[in-house]
Formats: sequence, structure tokens, C-alpha cells
Amino acid sequence: MTIALPEQLRASGLLPSVSRLGDTSKDCEVVLDFAKLRRITPAGLVLLAATVVRWRQAHRNVTFRGLKHCAVTGYLQRMDLLKVCGCEWPEEFLRHESKGRFVPVRLVDHRVDEMGNEVAACLAPGGEDYEHPMAGLYDLASYVFTETANNSRQHSAGLAYVAAQATRAEGMVRLALADTGVGIRGSFALAGFPWSREGDDAHAILRALGARVSSKPNDPNEGVGLTLVSGLARITRAWLLIVSGTGVLRISDGRPPELSDLPNGGCYCGTLLAMTFRERDAHGFARLLHNAKVDAGLLRTPRVAINFEP
Repeated sequence: MTIALPEQLRASGLLPSVSRLGDTSKDCEVVLDFAKLRRITPAGLVLLAATVVRWRQAHRNVTFRGLKHCAVTGYLQRMDLLKVCGCEWPEEFLRHESKGRFVPVRLVDHRVDEMGNEVAACLAPGGEDYEHPMAGLYDLASYVFTETANNSRQHSAGLAYVAAQATRAEGMVRLALADTGVGIRGSFALAGFPWSREGDDAHAILRALGARVSSKPNDPNEGVGLTLVSGLARITRAWLLIVSGTGVLRISDGRPPELSDLPNGGCYCGTLLAMTFRERDAHGFARLLHNAKVDAGLLRTPRVAINFEP
């Protein structure tokens, strides 16, 4: 089986490629052709990383073709995609500090909190200081990564990969995570929820965004991660994409979630999450998180405003 990658693997037009890469055929030989690829964002990077790892776990032989003619081979190397996928290709450039620019593709390990700080420090240098101009971006990036990474590690029964990039000229930050696991509905099925065997994947994603909904129902600290990540996406007017199984959930410009299915009958076995937000909308993270908790019904809105005067 040969899969020719399109010119662009960006989150906004990723779904046809998710369907194609989710091909569950039993071909033992898979060829990925990179010759036409011209642009790829973190969502495309983690999609490829998780897919290739899943294929190899299933003992499928994966070959990369067209890297010599690919316009972004150097970028794929800088972002460590080829390394993660086990592809050796000579590097014809000098590596420079990635801090302030991008987070290469990385396996999410048990150091989730530490990795969250590392991801945030890379995207928002100096933001660990609460008085720094990038403090809000630091806190938002750390929170989104930590919550989504913990979800994957605790519920997916698979491996998760993360990548991110800050484009200062655009003022945009892109963060994405994909895993090789059983998917959101699959995690509910493993937990024994009867409805998960009859429902569809898109509505399972929507249910996972509900407050206090978890595939670990006996743990009172579970069940608000995706709730608040999606709430923060709405409040900051970010763009959020979640793909799991055949289901797709999208949030953009503060609107309610939109549900759909992958095109062409596609299915992604694990879960893919991609979030894009503007740097300027991340200011005042404590306030943003508080408002997200209020909107989710996790905090009560005070009926009377109290002003303290000196």
C-alpha cells in the first residue's frame, strides 16, 4: 500500500489525510510518499508519528519515499519526526535553539508535569515569571498540554506524541497531541459503560467534554480536563479539533462544538487533539480558567459583588 501525502498537512484541512492514514487494511508493506508535501503543522506531525508507530507495533513494514524531493524535509528533521519514526536521513543543516519557536515531536512519558513546564518554557520563554508579558501564554500552554497528556496516558492504553510551534509573525501558537490508543469511546467501553457499545464516536467525544465525565468514575479528581480545555478554547476564541474513531469535534471563534464524521468512512483508532490560539488572547490565564470553571458549572457565580476599599 502506498500513501502519497498531500501538499499540506494542516489541522484545518487534515481530515481526509486522517481517514487515509487510518486505513485498517492488512497490507504488511506501507510506503509513505513525501514528494508533494509543502507544508505541515504540529497536528500533521503528531498524526504521522502516532500512525507510523501504530503500524510498526502491528508489524507492518513502513518505508519513507520522496524525501529527496520534499520541500520540507529539513523541517521534518528539525521537528524530529523522522527520528521518532525510525527513519535515518542525512541532515544538511546546523541545528539551532528551538526555544521560543517550536517543540519537536516528543513521546509523552511519565513526567507529564515536568514536560508541561518544558513545553510552556519553549513556547513562552520567561513566562514562568508571573509578571512576564508571556506569563499567560506559558500558563495556557502548560495547562492544555498537561490535561490532554494526562488524559492520553491514563485512558488511551497507548503511546502519545506531542508537538507545538509558536509563529511570532502571526502571533499564533499551535499545539497538538496524538496517541496510538483505543480512542475516547473505546476508553469508555473498557470502563464498562453500556452506552459506549451503541453510541457513535462523535457523541462520545462530546460526552467526554462534559463536567465530571470520566472513564475512571470512582476518582473524584477526574473528569474535568477536556471540559476545561474546551472551555478555554471557547473563551479565548481558539480553534480546537478532536478526532477519535470515526468522530470529529470542532470548536472555533467561541461557537458551540460542531460534530461530524471523518470523510470517506475513515476511522482513526486513537485520539488526535489540535489547538490553535492567538498569543494576545492568553493574557490573564487565572481569570480565563476561573471563567471556564464557572461556565462548566464547577464554580458558583457570586450573586453579590463585594468591593474592598482601602
